[in-house]
Amino acid sequence: MTVGSWSVFYTPYAETQVRMTAPTEPGVYILWKQSQGSGWSRFYVGKANNLESQLLGHLSDDEPNPCIKRNVKETCGFRWIDITMEYERSGAEKYLFDLMKPECNLVDPGGNSLKIPLPPVV
Repeated sequence: MTVGSWSVFYTPYAETQVRMTAPTEPGVYILWKQSQGSGWSRFYVGKANNLESQLLGHLSDDEPNPCIKRNVKETCGFRWIDITMEYERSGAEKYLFDLMKPECNLVDPGGNSLKIPLPPVV
């Protein structure tokens, strides 16, 4: 398996931070929002061929997912894990989707779940 380790947690989730920290490599990522008075909660899990590009896309006015668009207006953060192989990214995304049930993942990604290390708690 070609799975790396989870990045540190970056906040704020903003263009400048993404450009400074996110790689242009493939991987799986999680978006988090600060919950009122009780830490952080995950609101989206995704996969990307280019993490930097995908993370920037969610910040764009052209973001098609209304749930993501609404949540990124709050205090947010992100982290990723490097996963080179496409079938492993798909399996990892499915595993995290099934386990975390993020509110903004509107469609089950399908496929076969591939257990990966869970991200550290924020």
